[in-house]
Amino acid sequence: MAITGTLEVFNFIDIFQILKKDKKNGILVVEDNRKNLAVYFKNGDIVYIRDVPKVFYIYLDVDFSQVMKKENIKKEDLYRMLVARLPILLAIKKGKFSFTSGFIKYSDDIKPLVPVEKIIMYLSRQLTENEVERKISDMKLVFEKTENWETIAKNAHLTNIEKKVLALIDGEKTVEKILSEAKINKLNLQRILYGFLAAGIIQRKKKVKRKIGFDLTKNLLSKIIARIKGL
Repeated sequence: MAITGTLEVFNFIDIFQILKKDKKNGILVVEDNRKNLAVYFKNGDIVYIRDVPKVFYIYLDVDFSQVMKKENIKKEDLYRMLVARLPILLAIKKGKFSFTSGFIKYSDDIKPLVPVEKIIMYLSRQLTENEVERKISDMKLVFEKTENWETIAKNAHLTNIEKKVLALIDGEKTVEKILSEAKINKLNLQRILYGFLAAGIIQRKKKVKRKIGFDLTKNLLSKIIARIKGL
């Protein structure tokens, strides 16, 4: 499965959200006019970022051990290298991307060290008003926490104000009500909610479907019985 697009249409938050939700293994290639970056994912989290002169070089290695050998790094170096290169990746605002699923193989001892939820929340704090309006435009929306929200929130390393907003989300309060109680400006709240949605901490409240047909039939039957008894 390949996912392709441009960063002008899909930002990194949206891309990471998809890859984390499906716990993807694979390589995300990001190209702009200056560089070609290969972002290695394992179970939806980033393992390593590699800069290559030509895109086709990325696909010469099908095992991550080959990548480390060519990059002359050891397992102990992965975190340091990832932290150093993440700002370079996230600074790219224009260009094209493509994700190839399942191409790369990892040994069991290679584990992601930076949760993608943490990166999503970091990026959400920088969203523009136009970007947040795509998902958080209706102030009457109601959100509820997801089943695994506690684990995800822990991985996301929330700020104090983000924790405060999360505590206000109860499946009953509207965005407008949360804004009033949190006492922060609208854009900051929208950024937080956008990040929560993308990280999988919250979701739009599901509407309970009423069994109208059954209810109407039951009410009608009761009326008929009452009428018969009255004859």
